Amino acid sequence: MAYRKSLVLSLCVGLALAPVLTGCARHSSQNVYQEGEVGRTTAVSFGTVVAVRGIDIVGKSTGTGALLGGASGAAAGSAIGSGSGNAAAIAGGLLAGVIVGAMAEQAMQDRTGMEYTVVLESGVTLTVAQEMGKGDLPINAGDRVIVQNSGGYQRVLPASNLPTAIQRPKGIKIIDGPQP
Repeated sequence: MAYRKSLVLSLCVGLALAPVLTGCARHSSQNVYQEGEVGRTTAVSFGTVVAVRGIDIVGKSTGTGALLGGASGAAAGSAIGSGSGNAAAIAGGLLAGVIVGAMAEQAMQDRTGMEYTVVLESGVTLTVAQEMGKGDLPINAGDRVIVQNSGGYQRVLPASNLPTAIQRPKGIKIIDGPQP
């Protein structure tokens, strides 16, 4: 019987840990691009940041924390008592583990970011909520920025290091009016 409990416990913990170990995704920020973004063109607009404020980003819970917590709580409860007392301890451990696991996962998914209000050169004003990752440079009100727009997803990047005027690229001739 003890061997069976140990085997079931090992399977539960293993199944619960698999998504946790593989699901630690990095989110997009100034310096982090998702795999699907690499190699795709992105339209950009230049603008000036007029307001900045810190924000909290509520992450998406996968249920893995509750699953892992429930398995751990049930395993801990199985070591208490015998008979109907053991069943109650397992149920109590399961319930407590689910609650604690779900709360722990949510705390790990939540993060902070910035909301930038930007006035583009075109005169359009927009706001972009953006996660702040490690190594991201702070952008302040008054800073010149690029706003990347890729299919509705927008990202604000510093542009103070970019020139404000450049020569026309070689090999390109612009003709006014209809072409012959």
